[in-house]
Amino acid sequence: MERLLSAFKTIRSTIFSPKVTLQKRITYAMVLCAGFGELFGTIESYMIGLPALSCLLPLFSFILLLGLSIWGFKTQKTNLFATICISITGFILFPMMFFANAGLLGGMPFYLLVAAVCSALALRGKTRIIVFVLLLIEYSGLFIIYRFYPELFTPMEHEEAFVDQLCSMIIASCVLFTFSYIVSKQNSHDRHTIQQLSLLYERQANTDELTGLYNRRYFNNFLKLAILTLGDTEKLHIAMFDIDDFKFVNDKYGHPFGDTILKQFAQILQKTESAGVTSCRYGGEEFLLLIPKKNRHDALELVEDVIKTTRETIKLKDDRFITVSAGFMTCTEDMTYDILLQEVDKKLYTAKSSGKNRVIF
Repeated sequence: MERLLSAFKTIRSTIFSPKVTLQKRITYAMVLCAGFGELFGTIESYMIGLPALSCLLPLFSFILLLGLSIWGFKTQKTNLFATICISITGFILFPMMFFANAGLLGGMPFYLLVAAVCSALALRGKTRIIVFVLLLIEYSGLFIIYRFYPELFTPMEHEEAFVDQLCSMIIASCVLFTFSYIVSKQNSHDRHTIQQLSLLYERQANTDELTGLYNRRYFNNFLKLAILTLGDTEKLHIAMFDIDDFKFVNDKYGHPFGDTILKQFAQILQKTESAGVTSCRYGGEEFLLLIPKKNRHDALELVEDVIKTTRETIKLKDDRFITVSAGFMTCTEDMTYDILLQEVDKKLYTAKSSGKNRVIF
């Protein structure tokens, strides 16, 4: 029993692994469900005492699917494997079972639906359409033949026919439900993976790799949107920071140390985001804060806290402290995105030229 469970776990981890393509997983699910359906059909036919041919055909179909599965797993020719399985069972074995199980009087019409569903989910491209149309034509022909030549079909007692229909309906429903459930789970898993990857790529596209802050492109779009949608522009403020003497830091201590300084300052800015602030690395040693829904005094106080915290916490190797300068602007009703950035940049330039380590507003 342990070996059997281990074998099932191995099969599950191999053929239903997320690393396997979705089409392969769907094909494996189709064959697995169809194989069990054929096996249960064999047992059902034997239990209700149907003719030997009615028992042997589903058993032969089960063995054939098992052999084709081994071939399919070895060759990895998924499209060909699925097409062969559906073609042999749908075009040859199912019609033979239809004749052997009393035609419309027995339960085979339920299995004909299984072939149609499997062709829709497991096949791809033009092959799917061609197989489905051919199945529709063949099964319509079988129904017409039964209508005019019922004597060609193996007869079945009324009681046996009822049991066969009931069992076939249950088996076919279980096969279709299980197959559809597996396909749904696989699709759901892949959709979730795609969504996660999409969010990851979106984050990477909008985030500065070094500091983890938003990048210039994201901030520009976000600022334009904020100006248009905030409504009360008097409560939208922007601060532009520049690390003082950063070129000197890079030249004296090296660029890796300079990167450390940038990351430490980014962490200070990130702590302000709990107040609804959006921070970004605008380029080089320049950073921006967008401060919405605060009055001018509170927003300015937040900027001054950033300057103070930087001076008190970021040290150089010779115990000197890093300082930053900042320009601060409040958005007015007639201000556009371009004007706002130009004005705050001018304020920053004034702060740098008038002694640094301060904010000009």
